[in-house]
Amino acid sequence: MRTGYPVLRRRKIIFISVVLLLVVLIQGCGRQAEESSDGKIVLTVWHPWGGTQAEAFEATMKAFEAAHPDIDVRALFTPNDLSNNQKFFTSVAAHRPPDVVYVDGPQVAEWAEQGALTALDEQLRQDGIKPEDYFAPCWEQNKYKDKVWALTYCADPNFAFVWNKAHFREVGLDPERPPQTIDELDEYVRKLNKWRTVGATRKLSRIGIIPWAQYGPANSMFTWGWAFGGGFYDPKTHRVTAASPKVVEALTWMCGYAREFDIEKIEGLAAGFGTAEQNPLYTGKLSMTCLHISGIEEIKKYAPDLDYGIGYIPAPLTGEAHSSWVGGWCMAIPKGSRHPEEAWELIRWLCADPEGTSVVGRNSGLFPGWRKSPYLKEVSGKPGYGMFLKILEECRHQRPVMPAQAFYMGAIQRAVDSAIYGRKTPEQALRDAQIETQRELDLVFGK
Repeated sequence: MRTGYPVLRRRKIIFISVVLLLVVLIQGCGRQAEESSDGKIVLTVWHPWGGTQAEAFEATMKAFEAAHPDIDVRALFTPNDLSNNQKFFTSVAAHRPPDVVYVDGPQVAEWAEQGALTALDEQLRQDGIKPEDYFAPCWEQNKYKDKVWALTYCADPNFAFVWNKAHFREVGLDPERPPQTIDELDEYVRKLNKWRTVGATRKLSRIGIIPWAQYGPANSMFTWGWAFGGGFYDPKTHRVTAASPKVVEALTWMCGYAREFDIEKIEGLAAGFGTAEQNPLYTGKLSMTCLHISGIEEIKKYAPDLDYGIGYIPAPLTGEAHSSWVGGWCMAIPKGSRHPEEAWELIRWLCADPEGTSVVGRNSGLFPGWRKSPYLKEVSGKPGYGMFLKILEECRHQRPVMPAQAFYMGAIQRAVDSAIYGRKTPEQALRDAQIETQRELDLVFGK
């Protein structure tokens, strides 16, 4: 596609310039120590964990060191964003990468395409690790061009559907029966919404659900798009399908909430939303939402008295019942890792070992992607976790495995924002996202 060539060339020039500058800076810092003073191998690991998960990660690394007395782990918190990802790519170009890096599932194909990762097929073969050992999406998200580039550290079943039972009782709904269909969901929302009058202005003080607020507009679009029976990518033809009819139908439904309840009034309510103890589900400003698995422990900590139910995401009668998708952080060996054997042992132990995966689960509260982990049986009977395990067992989707995933996420987010705020129709917004992402993908593939 010749029209994209000047843009691609400018990107390459800018990229090369930045890389050359950062390579000089990295080389100037000197080579990191490969052995500790007592002769142990030192593995450098870049990870994305902050907050309470940082403490869980530190405890997990200590458990690995206890099981592997000849290895020390030097962990560096490195946020997974555009600037820090550039730092990672630069470290690979400078032949100074970490020994192990955490990579988000949908990024694996992109990082592999850029030559930043080492394929793991030989190690998998030697240790007898097979695709069927993993939940299908957890394996598929790490496979690209017939090679496996990472292993899933934690599987995120996205999402369970939760509702405030007290709110249901208040408006005469059965607290043990969540909405099963989208039509029922809409009906429940109209009953659950609460309004107050301030002067001459009518404002929302509680809303049943905000469909585009499930962990960001892009993740929300994937969640509801699949629930409506849509698809986002054809891996056989490498065609982006964001504007397929069922996805358009899902976004049209989402936009219906912005029109019916007034996007400005919704935004006015949402301005008071926060995280941790200020989560709107906990403060009573939101009656229903989609929940990440980490939310179970968060509710115990910040809202222990919350009377809530947990079940499957509603779907249209013509959509996909019990729809869900799997995300999650994965572990990979960067190209040029100084200690690939020890790096693989860390990955294997944390992602494909009875002891290691159980340590991860107990410390973090997250599910391993490895089906054989004893931890899954441990938690199957705990409140909430059994539902998430059902979702994981039944899950059919992961975000598209293709080397323009980061661009696609941004394009989807822009599409949702444009449609919700009425700047474009849902169909036009998604068509633009499809065209833009296809153009980017074609550039990656050299078309």
